[in-house]
Amino acid sequence: MMPMPEKELPTVILGPGELFVARKPTIITTILGSCVAVCLYCPQHRIGAMCHGVLPRFGKQFENDSFRFVVSSIRHMVEVMANGKKHCPNSGLVAKVFGGAEVLGFSRKSSKKGSIGVQNIEAARNSLKDLSVSIKVEEVGGVNGRKLFFYSHSGEVYMKPIPRSIK
Repeated sequence: MMPMPEKELPTVILGPGELFVARKPTIITTILGSCVAVCLYCPQHRIGAMCHGVLPRFGKQFENDSFRFVVSSIRHMVEVMANGKKHCPNSGLVAKVFGGAEVLGFSRKSSKKGSIGVQNIEAARNSLKDLSVSIKVEEVGGVNGRKLFFYSHSGEVYMKPIPRSIK
């Protein structure tokens, strides 16, 4: 059972290609299909961040739209959290990774690397590993979308599966 969002906390709704770093207690929410959300939490300072990555990594033609991409979004969130007034070393951050579903119910391979969902999951895992950030929770893959509620001040994430309507 998912708790109701706390009325006294501000809520930020992330769309595809957006991220948010919360310095004050905030509920960050998003809806995912093949996209990937990474929630970062610093237990020492009780601050958090979430991104909604659409594609694994960017090419030069997309440099001005870098938050659409999993790798650059994660890098940006870690940099902001590590260099802010409340310094969080990478090794002190905790990550939770969600999404990467095959929402159409079959694997559409866009390359030899697999579907976009699979590529997004691998990009998140590899990027976090490269930045020395541990993954505490992974709820990835499958065929259902997900709705997330991330409580930035506690690191808690509540997830509601979204059943596919195509059978």
